[in-house]
Amino acid sequence: MNATSNLILTRFWLMLVLCVSAPQLAEGFDSRFEGRALLGSSYVFEVPSELKDFDSEAELRMGVLGNAWQGEVWQLDYELTGDVRQVDGPSAQSRLRPETNAEFFRAWLRLDSGNFKIRGGRQKILFGAGTIYRPLGFFDTRNVTGVVPLTRGADGFRSTWFVTPSSFLEGWLVPAKKNSSFIAGLRGETLIADMEVGVVLQYHPRTDLKDLADFDQEMVQLGYHIKGEMEIGYWSESRLDIEMQTSSPLRFDTVLGVDYTFDLGSGLHVLMEYFLTTREKGFTLTDPKGQRTIQQIGFSMDQPVGIDIRWQVFSLYDLRDKSFQVIPQIEYSVTDTLFLYLHGRVGGNIKEGKKDGRLHRRTATFNGTESIVGLTLINYF
Repeated sequence: MNATSNLILTRFWLMLVLCVSAPQLAEGFDSRFEGRALLGSSYVFEVPSELKDFDSEAELRMGVLGNAWQGEVWQLDYELTGDVRQVDGPSAQSRLRPETNAEFFRAWLRLDSGNFKIRGGRQKILFGAGTIYRPLGFFDTRNVTGVVPLTRGADGFRSTWFVTPSSFLEGWLVPAKKNSSFIAGLRGETLIADMEVGVVLQYHPRTDLKDLADFDQEMVQLGYHIKGEMEIGYWSESRLDIEMQTSSPLRFDTVLGVDYTFDLGSGLHVLMEYFLTTREKGFTLTDPKGQRTIQQIGFSMDQPVGIDIRWQVFSLYDLRDKSFQVIPQIEYSVTDTLFLYLHGRVGGNIKEGKKDGRLHRRTATFNGTESIVGLTLINYF
């Protein structure tokens, strides 16, 4: 392990000591300890000969959360959670993931008066109706088809005002870490005729937040989502981006989704989403194949079997280049806190001779879309 990795690990363990000891430093803290340990390894098919065959990871996440102060009207809540991750195998060798990483997962303080909340620090800012595709996921870093998909969160300030029990307004500021600017947004949600309806407006300057999509583009972003149920669940989520250039070119992303639970066994849940993204000529083109319009379909099924087993299958298909992924997973509850996952990924291209699809690529180097089969063990405490 190099000096940089040692420094990261040292800082992380110091952070964990503070997580555990901080509630003891001030009388009156209400706290609880939470965490998880993860071990996983996957065999990678058709990996380049110079790389390892198994892609493995180990993760330890620990933190405390609770109430720091209680007044007659206001209360101060907090969460301080950090994790350290060690990765070995082709994803680390190809630098798709860092070999060692330690950072805060959540670290925030929240002032809460019931119908008004102010939160500052590293927090989850994630909303929208989409399940597989999420145009309004401005700060979404989840791998939605992963074993346990969670977003890392963003460093910023967020305030929420509940106007009524079923409607609220929310605003946020996230430092862009470039030219002292901020990502600034405002959204509102309410119920209309039993439908959840939301609208959002955000100014996105150029940033140094490289984990976020479109981090180096200046845009004004507008969007909406609706979600309801009439026997079959349905939702729609869309976003319009106006890039700050002379011609103000546009990009439009939209998702249409439905789901239904069939009365088979303990309930067979089926979900499907259609995703479209298109941009005008002049809008910054990020697709490596140079295509301005992309259409994909996402499909998932899941079902519990007894009380200990649940299976699910994700399928993703690109209508433009005919590439696909199928991601099956079986969850087994060993105990109330210990879970074993058998998971895999199979990718391919329907077009004859196609090797460079968005969802599956056959290249001389490791690219992260290869077919895999693996086991992951997660213990919560």
